[in-house]
Amino acid sequence: MQKNILITGGLGLIGSRLAEKYVESGENVTILSRSDKRISNIKGLEDKITLKIKDINDISPEDVANQDYIFHFASTVDNYNINDQPHLDVNVNCNGTISLLEACRASNPNARVVYPSTFFVNGNVELPATPESPCEPLGLYPATKLASEHFCKIYNRVFDMNTVIARFTNVFGENEANDNKKKAAFNYLMGLALKDEEIPLYDAGNFYRDYIFVDDVADACQVIAEKGKTGEVYYVGNGKAQSFKELIDMVVEEAGSGTIKNIEPPEFHNRVGIKDYYCDNTPLKNLGWESKVPVREGIRRTIEHYKNGSK
Repeated sequence: MQKNILITGGLGLIGSRLAEKYVESGENVTILSRSDKRISNIKGLEDKITLKIKDINDISPEDVANQDYIFHFASTVDNYNINDQPHLDVNVNCNGTISLLEACRASNPNARVVYPSTFFVNGNVELPATPESPCEPLGLYPATKLASEHFCKIYNRVFDMNTVIARFTNVFGENEANDNKKKAAFNYLMGLALKDEEIPLYDAGNFYRDYIFVDDVADACQVIAEKGKTGEVYYVGNGKAQSFKELIDMVVEEAGSGTIKNIEPPEFHNRVGIKDYYCDNTPLKNLGWESKVPVREGIRRTIEHYKNGSK
């Protein structure tokens, strides 16, 4: 039977890829987005996807009625709003999540709601991070994402709503802009390499991360929606610690251009950034998911995407 899928913030990197996968499998997909600025991310699918232009805080019971799976990607995306518009993270992430949950409570309390969160909620913890790891967010962005996780758990406990949480590690891939160094830093550095510019590398790249290609993340979202246990947290990452210097070396090799310049990180980064990170993705694997795209292949595909004129 055909399923109804709602993706808020669905024109972004992960949401658009997830929408594409659901269209390919014959499901009925609706995207809710505050603007159509990134409509190119669903190019060729416009007549197969219902697009609603609406602020997440204006979401209505009618928008969520009859939806089987709801993926709530509408969110801010970086740590920098605290500098000049700190209320934005609260308004979008916290108020927006409650607006969605209230809409579901009014018209569709049984919908499976997948909340995409971030590894930033952990802060610097003993690794690998697990659902039992402490959460000490270092910035306002992850603090509001963590608060929204709790909202989902509370609505699950108080109103028996069907919520589940996915914490993403570092996601990269096609359909992500490469001209914004505040977000999607890895894609931004690929852009510098392709322009044969200097690639600034904090601390000589002597830290490690858990990068994962967007296709694997979209697959994980589908698995969590179908098989995840209500109220649980699932880490979505490769589950491997990889040197950031090695990752940038791959970028330069695949781009065939760019030079690395070691620099000291700015003070703001030192205050809100995480040193090292990787997760334990065993609970996700136990649902039947596995990573299919090696990081180097993902880098190659993303660079080819940019070389073909996409940004």
